[in-house]
Amino acid sequence: MKQVKELYKLICSFLSRSENIEERKQLFDWFDQQTANQIPEGHFSAIQKNTKHRLLAEVGMIEKKTSTIKYFYYISTAAAILLIGFFTYKYWPAAEHIASDKLLASIPPGSEKAIITLADGKQINLDELHLNQSLQIGETILTKDAQGKVSYRNAATGKVAIQQNTLKTPKGATYDIVLADGTLVSLNADSKLTYPSAFAYGDRIVELEGEAYFQVQKTKDHRGFIVKTGNQQIKVLGTKFNINAYSGDAGIRTSLEEGAVIVSKQNSAVHLKPNEQAFSEQGKLRSKSINIDQVLSWKSGQFYFDGTNTEDVFNEIARWYDIDITYNSKSNAGQYSGKIPRNLSLEKLIALLNYADIKTKAIVGKNNRINLIIT
Repeated sequence: MKQVKELYKLICSFLSRSENIEERKQLFDWFDQQTANQIPEGHFSAIQKNTKHRLLAEVGMIEKKTSTIKYFYYISTAAAILLIGFFTYKYWPAAEHIASDKLLASIPPGSEKAIITLADGKQINLDELHLNQSLQIGETILTKDAQGKVSYRNAATGKVAIQQNTLKTPKGATYDIVLADGTLVSLNADSKLTYPSAFAYGDRIVELEGEAYFQVQKTKDHRGFIVKTGNQQIKVLGTKFNINAYSGDAGIRTSLEEGAVIVSKQNSAVHLKPNEQAFSEQGKLRSKSINIDQVLSWKSGQFYFDGTNTEDVFNEIARWYDIDITYNSKSNAGQYSGKIPRNLSLEKLIALLNYADIKTKAIVGKNNRINLIIT
C-alpha cells in the first residue's frame, strides 16, 4: 500500500509538472517495468481508452474560470483512477475460463528434444544437431554419429576431450543418448543426466534427476556402472533397468528388467532380480515384485493405469504435455485400469479420459496455463 501511495504522488507531481529529475526518473522506470511485463495489447488498449474517456469527462466539468489548482485536482483524481485500475487488472485474480477444443487440439504430445550443457557452461540444443553432424563450440567439437552417440574432441589436438556434461530434457520431451562406453540412456520428460564425455579408469559414474531407462554396455575389464540419484546409488555390470527419481513423486524407485543390480542407501542395500523394484520404506530399502511392462510403459508410448497408481500417471501426463493437473484422490478416476496412448493431442487425450469415465475439465488460468481438473 505504501508503494502505491508513493507512485500516486509521483503521477500527481508529473501531471502538475512539479516533479524533479529524480521523481521523473522513478516514474519512467516504473512505466518501463510495466511495459516489460507485456500487458496484452487488447487489455492495454481498453485501459487506455477507458481512462481517456474518464479523464475527458472529468476535465469537461471544469469551467474556464476554474483555478489551475482545481484543474490539477481533477487530473490527479483521474490519474488515481488509472492507477487503481492498473493494479486491479495486474494483481486481481483473473476469472478462469474453459479451454476451447481448438486450443486443446493445438497442444501436441511430447517429442524428442534435449539441451546439453558443456563443462564451460555453453548450451547446445541437441534436436538441432542431426545424425553424422559436427558442431564446434569454443575449443570442443561435438559430433553425433549415425547411432546418436555424442562424442567430443579437442579442436586443436583432435584428441578425445574428457569433460563433465549435463543433458536436460524439458517437460514434454524425451531423449535417447549413447554414452562413450556404448551405454544407451533414455531420458523421460523433465529429467537430467550428468555424465563424463569419456570414462577414465575405475567405475563408470553418472548422476540422474527425474526418470531414465538404462541399457548398460559391458566392458572387457568388467568395470562397474554406477548411477547416483538422491541419497541412493545403483551399481551394475551390464543390465537393463529403470530409475524413477522425480522429486515430487513417491520416492526413488529402481526397477530391473534384465540382469542384476545392487541398490544401496547409507547402511541399507538390496539385490534386485528381474521384475523386482527397490523402494524406500521408513528410511530403509525394500524390494517387491512388479509388472515391468507397466513401469516401462512410457518407453512403449503408453500411460498405464492399474487402479492404484492414478496420481503417478497424472503427474506423468502433466510432465508430458507441460500442463497442470488438479486431482482429487477420492474421485472415480482412482478405480480406472487401462492404457492410453501417449501420441495424442491434449484434446484427444481428454476425450479418452472422459470416455473411460475419468471426468475431466480443462480450464485456462491467468497465466495462460492449462489446468486439467479431475472431478
